[in-house]
Amino acid sequence: MKRLFQFVITTVFVYATSCSNFVKDMNVDPNNVTDAPADMMLTGAQVASVNFNGSRIAIIANMWSGYMTGIQRQYLNYQNYQYTAVETDDAWTYIYNQTYIQLEKAIEKYAAAENQRGIGISRVIQAYAMSSAAALYGDVPFSQFGDPQRFPNPVFDPQTSVYAGVQLLLDEGIAALESGKGAVRSKSDIFFDGDAAKWLGVAHTLKARMYLETREYDKAYSEALKGIAAPAGSLLSPHTATAGTRNRYYLHNVEERAGDVSARNAYLTTILDPASKTYRGNAKTDETARFNFYYINLGTKGITGEIEPNYLSVARGDSLNGAIAMNASSPMVTYEENLLTLAEAAARKPDFNAALGHLNSFRSFMNSGGYIDPTYRSRYALKYQAYTEADFVPGGMANPGQWDKARALLEEILEERYVTFYVRLIGFNDVRRTRKEGIGIKLTPSAGNRLPERFFYGQNEINSNANAPSPLPDLFEPTQVNK
Repeated sequence: MKRLFQFVITTVFVYATSCSNFVKDMNVDPNNVTDAPADMMLTGAQVASVNFNGSRIAIIANMWSGYMTGIQRQYLNYQNYQYTAVETDDAWTYIYNQTYIQLEKAIEKYAAAENQRGIGISRVIQAYAMSSAAALYGDVPFSQFGDPQRFPNPVFDPQTSVYAGVQLLLDEGIAALESGKGAVRSKSDIFFDGDAAKWLGVAHTLKARMYLETREYDKAYSEALKGIAAPAGSLLSPHTATAGTRNRYYLHNVEERAGDVSARNAYLTTILDPASKTYRGNAKTDETARFNFYYINLGTKGITGEIEPNYLSVARGDSLNGAIAMNASSPMVTYEENLLTLAEAAARKPDFNAALGHLNSFRSFMNSGGYIDPTYRSRYALKYQAYTEADFVPGGMANPGQWDKARALLEEILEERYVTFYVRLIGFNDVRRTRKEGIGIKLTPSAGNRLPERFFYGQNEINSNANAPSPLPDLFEPTQVNK
């Protein structure tokens, strides 16, 4: 951790200049690299959160969740769980140095200026980064990091303590945003341009996400009721076709590591492909549009010669925009997540009618196009008709087995969450959370007889922090909330 504090301010300039479109028209003295305006620091940290959202571990998490498949070079090794701590270093740096600590510096400046909006936005982004760290790694530094003079070797706090601490960060952020005081400079907030109402929705949906991950379902439901209320309120990483701001999955699969990752035998393809024997569609559901939006199935015409994540981009001359198109926005915290959190949390109560209503709200959203790119909406028919109670009784359309209707509805919601969370880190969180319950998605290991339960800590952190756990947790050891 000590190494992370050395470049807190300078990363603002490194990341801001690498993504110039995000910080256009900002005037910062290039000779002053020891300090920066709070709004500039906010921008740099937000860009770092985008980089984390599409980092190498995001690709690996998608592989381990049955969304993608590593097929050559080190990605074949990752697919078979041959993975080391070095692969985590970039993500660890994005979370701690370039997002969280940088925002601590920005918050100091916002506080001095009594700018509550800047504080609120910063706290929500910090919460996104740290909740992701807790979910992916388990016990992580939290309570002591940020003060290297007092705590040069910060302790690794228990995962549940980190979740609780991040909930408090969000409470602080919500209070700051609700105060109505302060503002951020135009374009310095690359997501919502300072819109406090949208940040409040994200904060509550993020609180609901964490309560799901800690299995506090009543609290998750209450927070989701206050969460993102419309698609325009989704937190999406902004990307363009301009070099330096392109979708990071596109960069990885097309420009940087072409041919390393496909979707060969990926579990999601087996339930989403209408031609598959295990297709999840039915008389009320047609997944043709979503399957083609997610995947290219061009055989020898594709990069890998087999089914692969859909990188087609109008900006590069294609007629369609796939899920990881050059300029496709990547989901971080979204409206569709909030709808499905309401559905699952209600099903867990259990409240069958409320859960069915929320699931049908999601299906109505998808029936009107949902998050599928317009180029696919116009090419393929959309069909997500409302379910009824009769569809979930034994032998019903959504219950071909003999589950009781409450179990069948929960299974449908969990499968819908899995399908929806393609190219998102939270898909990996969900499959681990439901695994020990024997419900939800059941994946088959790529190698051996165990599935990964966490990521390794960054190698730089292990080398520099005397309080790093010893022995280090195994890749297959569940984190505290999933034991």
